[in-house]
Amino acid sequence: MKKVLFATTALVATAGVAAADVTFGGYGRFGIIHVEGAANETTITSRFRLQIDATAESDSGIVFGARARIQQDNDGDSNGANVGEDASSISGIYRADRIESGINGVRFFARSGGLEVGVGNIFGAIDSMPGMYPVELGLTGLSYDYILNGAGGFSSTYDSDGNGAAGRNGVEIMYSMGDLSAHLSYQELDLIPGNAIMDGDRIEGYIAYTFSGWTVALGLQDSDIATDTELALTVGGSVGIADLTFGYADNGTQGDAFAITAAFDVGAATRVTVVVLDQDNYADTVYGVGVNHDLGGGTSIRGGIQNNNAGNTVADLGVRFNF
Repeated sequence: MKKVLFATTALVATAGVAAADVTFGGYGRFGIIHVEGAANETTITSRFRLQIDATAESDSGIVFGARARIQQDNDGDSNGANVGEDASSISGIYRADRIESGINGVRFFARSGGLEVGVGNIFGAIDSMPGMYPVELGLTGLSYDYILNGAGGFSSTYDSDGNGAAGRNGVEIMYSMGDLSAHLSYQELDLIPGNAIMDGDRIEGYIAYTFSGWTVALGLQDSDIATDTELALTVGGSVGIADLTFGYADNGTQGDAFAITAAFDVGAATRVTVVVLDQDNYADTVYGVGVNHDLGGGTSIRGGIQNNNAGNTVADLGVRFNF
């Protein structure tokens, strides 16, 4: 990988662009996943993600850049075809038969000091606020039912997979200074062409401040999508050996959500994660536990088990390697 990076940087430099850089990174994962009640309850799951980051710096010190991801997910009986997301992703049930492949929409940005402006496949303020994604349970995340903003549906802003991020074009401003950070974003959405329920505008923002080792973040959103988060509040910090995050969200027609996550080390190489979330429109309280055992060199064994929002048991186990 280092040889590839050196060669790429050298090619860019010889093209006459000063202070330019292209880097590649990502991860692979593979294992098994069990979904109670699915047609095939236990199947193979895998993902390959290659992230490309390209930047160039002007003489005045402004950094311009872009990020794109090439990703393929295989969860089910098929391998390699791009069939998109099935209807179960809308209800928050784990997508046991999802196969996605391709390059996502590109995010472009300009950055100077603590100020950054992004356009295209933007991160989005609510999706990026501290405490929104405090942990990743198991190998796959197990549908992220424990995330405050209702991640099982279309609440997420940034499209990281191979569906091209169609209908997710926007603009955002991010600012940080010391312990203070803020983020404002706007999108025009066409998530399901021809379906007005999932179309419209979003304007969202958050402000966060860190003091005495604790970070408090408040997010607000005005959206035409009825299931989007309207307000979110998170508090995160450490107590003894545990990293804790507490959160509340008003998720529109999905109702109120309350979440607690905890993560702590067991020995030098093993980290345990515990999650609990209750949301008004969920059939059952979400709770689960995950284990991440570090093998060194960017490799790890990961697994988790969760009671999802429908009251079904989902579990996974496998290997992840970062590069």
